Amino acid sequence: MQYLFFLHYTIPGVLPAPGIFSTNLFITTMNLKKTILSLLLLLAAIPAVLHAEQITIAAGAGYKRPLMEIAALYEKKTGNHIDAVFGNMQQIFSQTETSGKVSIIFGEKSFLERSSLAFSNFHPVGKGTLVLAWRKGLKLKRTGDIRRNDITRLGIPDRQKAIYGHAAEEYLKNSGLADTVKQKLIVLSTVPQVSAYLVSGEIDAGFINITDAIGIQKKTGGMLQIPRNLYSPIDIQAAIIKESEKKTEVADFLRFLKQRESVAILKRYGI
Repeated sequence: MQYLFFLHYTIPGVLPAPGIFSTNLFITTMNLKKTILSLLLLLAAIPAVLHAEQITIAAGAGYKRPLMEIAALYEKKTGNHIDAVFGNMQQIFSQTETSGKVSIIFGEKSFLERSSLAFSNFHPVGKGTLVLAWRKGLKLKRTGDIRRNDITRLGIPDRQKAIYGHAAEEYLKNSGLADTVKQKLIVLSTVPQVSAYLVSGEIDAGFINITDAIGIQKKTGGMLQIPRNLYSPIDIQAAIIKESEKKTEVADFLRFLKQRESVAILKRYGI
């Protein structure tokens, strides 16, 4: 009975005052058991919450859609949180260097290797594809149609900030179209910026990656893939920042990238 009195003073209102016994004692005891059970369940859940880990990934803005889908699926399945940063690659490199929080950067391998960042290793993700997309109200049958007089504004990502800007310049040079369309070119910072200009109708056509083109296909007039032999291969890799390879959660996320669900998402976005 002393034990019951002690609980009374520890949890006011649960038990009757010392020395008072009534027909409500059975009900009070049952309420006490429910309270203790709830507390035990709460305490049991705390280790799982504390165990949830977090990493930060970064990528060119053109890969935002598939990576956010994969990150959301990863969180749902594991309970581990993914922070993600997107932008042009120069922004990504700068933020990675100054913040010290990014563990994995997704991008084209040669572009990554030209940065000043130190990587421990690279993991293949897929191949990038350059496309020509155009606004609603137009119809292009071939990529050479950008020479037409009704195509007056042609968007292209900045080659210093996006690998697809470099690929687009290669295509224009190798196809012999560079001189013909140079007065039409509108240089924009990122692939999604070109996409946004296409959707709003501020440009007639633009060079973007197939990943972004798929994401906005209902808001544009169409797209055509650029022949791969007219630009250098775009080798998309997950680059691990030096020392981050020691983190268990980084290895877990890399394994998750290879699972069927993640591969299906990447394929759906043309990677």
